Amino acid sequence: MAKKASDTIKDIAKTVTEAAEPYIEKAKEKGAPVIEEMKEKAEPAIDVAMKNAGPYIKKAKEQGTKAADKVRAATKDISEASAKKNQKTEFFIQYKDYEIRTEDIAQKIREQYIAEGHKASDIKELQVYLKPEENTAYYVVNHKDTGKFTY
Repeated sequence: MAKKASDTIKDIAKTVTEAAEPYIEKAKEKGAPVIEEMKEKAEPAIDVAMKNAGPYIKKAKEQGTKAADKVRAATKDISEASAKKNQKTEFFIQYKDYEIRTEDIAQKIREQYIAEGHKASDIKELQVYLKPEENTAYYVVNHKDTGKFTY
Protein backbone atom coordinates (compact mmCIF):
# COMPACT_ATOMS: atom_id res chain seq x y z
CA MET A 1 0.00 0.00 0.00
CA ALA A 2 1.12 3.49 -0.80
CA LYS A 3 1.64 5.92 2.02
CA LYS A 4 -0.57 8.97 2.09
CA ALA A 5 1.08 12.33 1.58
CA SER A 6 -0.11 13.51 4.99
CA ASP A 7 1.55 10.54 6.69
CA THR A 8 4.80 11.26 4.83
CA ILE A 9 4.67 14.92 5.93
CA LYS A 10 4.06 13.87 9.55
CA ASP A 11 7.08 11.53 9.42
CA ILE A 12 9.31 14.30 8.03
CA ALA A 13 8.10 16.78 10.65
CA LYS A 14 8.80 14.27 13.43
CA THR A 15 12.33 13.64 12.10
CA VAL A 16 13.07 17.38 11.84
CA THR A 17 11.73 18.04 15.35
CA GLU A 18 13.83 15.24 16.83
CA ALA A 19 16.94 16.46 14.98
CA ALA A 20 16.39 20.06 16.14
CA GLU A 21 15.78 19.17 19.79
CA PRO A 22 19.44 19.18 20.92
CA TYR A 23 20.00 22.58 19.28
CA ILE A 24 16.91 24.01 20.96
CA GLU A 25 18.12 22.77 24.34
CA LYS A 26 21.58 24.34 23.78
CA ALA A 27 19.95 27.66 22.82
CA LYS A 28 17.85 27.56 26.01
CA GLU A 29 20.94 26.82 28.13
CA LYS A 30 23.00 29.61 26.55
CA GLY A 31 20.09 32.07 26.54
CA ALA A 32 19.01 31.49 30.15
CA PRO A 33 21.84 33.52 31.75
CA VAL A 34 21.30 36.37 29.27
CA ILE A 35 17.57 36.40 29.97
CA GLU A 36 18.20 36.32 33.74
CA GLU A 37 20.69 39.20 33.45
CA MET A 38 18.18 41.26 31.44
CA LYS A 39 15.51 40.63 34.09
CA GLU A 40 17.86 41.77 36.86
CA LYS A 41 18.85 44.92 34.97
CA ALA A 42 15.23 45.76 34.12
CA GLU A 43 13.90 45.13 37.64
CA PRO A 44 14.90 48.55 39.13
CA ALA A 45 13.37 50.38 36.16
CA ILE A 46 10.20 48.30 36.49
CA ASP A 47 10.04 49.06 40.24
CA VAL A 48 10.41 52.81 39.58
CA ALA A 49 7.77 52.69 36.86
CA MET A 50 5.35 50.81 39.15
CA LYS A 51 6.03 53.26 42.00
CA ASN A 52 5.45 56.27 39.72
CA ALA A 53 2.37 54.71 38.15
CA GLY A 54 0.83 53.73 41.51
CA PRO A 55 -1.06 57.00 42.17
CA TYR A 56 -2.31 57.09 38.59
CA ILE A 57 -3.48 53.50 38.77
CA LYS A 58 -5.24 54.23 42.07
CA LYS A 59 -6.89 57.35 40.62
CA ALA A 60 -7.95 55.44 37.49
CA LYS A 61 -9.54 52.75 39.66
CA GLU A 62 -11.37 55.38 41.72
CA GLN A 63 -12.60 57.16 38.59
CA GLY A 64 -13.65 53.84 37.10
CA THR A 65 -15.61 53.02 40.24
CA LYS A 66 -17.28 56.45 40.22
CA ALA A 67 -18.15 56.09 36.54
CA ALA A 68 -19.53 52.59 37.11
CA ASP A 69 -21.67 53.90 39.99
CA LYS A 70 -23.03 56.69 37.77
CA VAL A 71 -23.80 54.22 34.99
CA ARG A 72 -25.60 51.93 37.46
CA ALA A 73 -27.63 54.88 38.81
CA ALA A 74 -28.50 56.12 35.31
CA THR A 75 -29.46 52.61 34.22
CA LYS A 76 -31.71 52.26 37.28
CA ASP A 77 -33.33 55.64 36.58
CA ILE A 78 -33.90 54.73 32.94
CA SER A 79 -35.32 51.33 33.90
CA GLU A 80 -37.69 52.88 36.43
CA ALA A 81 -38.77 55.59 33.98
CA SER A 82 -39.34 52.97 31.31
CA ALA A 83 -41.37 50.85 33.71
CA LYS A 84 -43.49 53.87 34.66
CA LYS A 85 -43.95 54.83 31.01
CA ASN A 86 -45.00 51.31 30.07
CA GLN A 87 -47.29 51.01 33.05
CA LYS A 88 -50.96 51.13 32.14
CA THR A 89 -53.61 52.41 34.52
CA GLU A 90 -57.29 52.52 33.76
CA PHE A 91 -59.52 54.68 35.93
CA PHE A 92 -63.28 54.08 35.86
CA ILE A 93 -66.10 56.17 37.29
CA GLN A 94 -69.08 54.14 38.43
CA TYR A 95 -72.13 56.08 39.49
CA LYS A 96 -75.66 54.76 39.79
CA ASP A 97 -76.35 52.82 36.57
CA TYR A 98 -73.41 53.83 34.38
CA GLU A 99 -69.67 53.32 34.11
CA ILE A 100 -67.16 55.33 32.09
CA ARG A 101 -63.36 55.43 31.82
CA THR A 102 -61.74 58.74 32.60
CA GLU A 103 -59.56 58.38 29.49
CA ASP A 104 -62.73 58.10 27.38
CA ILE A 105 -64.00 61.35 28.92
CA ALA A 106 -60.69 63.08 28.19
CA GLN A 107 -60.72 61.81 24.60
CA LYS A 108 -64.30 63.01 24.02
CA ILE A 109 -63.36 66.43 25.44
CA ARG A 110 -60.36 66.63 23.09
CA GLU A 111 -62.60 65.69 20.14
CA GLN A 112 -65.19 68.29 21.15
CA TYR A 113 -62.49 70.99 21.53
CA ILE A 114 -61.12 70.21 18.06
CA ALA A 115 -64.63 70.20 16.59
CA GLU A 116 -64.99 73.76 17.91
CA GLY A 117 -62.22 74.81 15.49
CA HIS A 118 -59.11 74.34 17.62
CA LYS A 119 -56.08 72.22 16.72
CA ALA A 120 -55.08 69.13 18.67
CA SER A 121 -51.58 70.59 19.01
CA ASP A 122 -53.09 73.61 20.81
CA ILE A 123 -53.92 71.46 23.84
CA LYS A 124 -51.02 71.76 26.24
CA GLU A 125 -52.91 71.21 29.47
CA LEU A 126 -56.35 69.78 30.15
CA GLN A 127 -58.12 69.99 33.48
CA VAL A 128 -61.31 67.98 33.98
CA TYR A 129 -63.89 68.36 36.75
CA LEU A 130 -66.41 65.54 37.03
CA LYS A 131 -69.91 65.94 38.40
CA PRO A 132 -71.29 62.40 38.37
CA GLU A 133 -74.68 63.52 39.67
CA GLU A 134 -75.08 65.61 36.49
CA ASN A 135 -73.32 63.09 34.16
CA THR A 136 -71.16 66.02 33.13
CA ALA A 137 -67.46 66.75 32.85
CA TYR A 138 -66.45 70.39 32.91
CA TYR A 139 -63.07 71.21 31.44
CA VAL A 140 -60.48 73.94 31.07
CA VAL A 141 -57.94 73.86 28.25
CA ASN A 142 -54.66 75.71 28.77
CA HIS A 143 -56.14 77.61 31.76
CA LYS A 144 -58.38 79.73 29.49
CA ASP A 145 -60.85 77.86 27.25
CA THR A 146 -63.73 76.21 29.12
CA GLY A 147 -66.51 73.85 28.20
CA LYS A 148 -68.52 70.89 29.32
CA PHE A 149 -69.21 67.41 28.08
CA THR A 150 -72.24 65.36 29.07
CA TYR A 151 -71.72 61.62 29.10
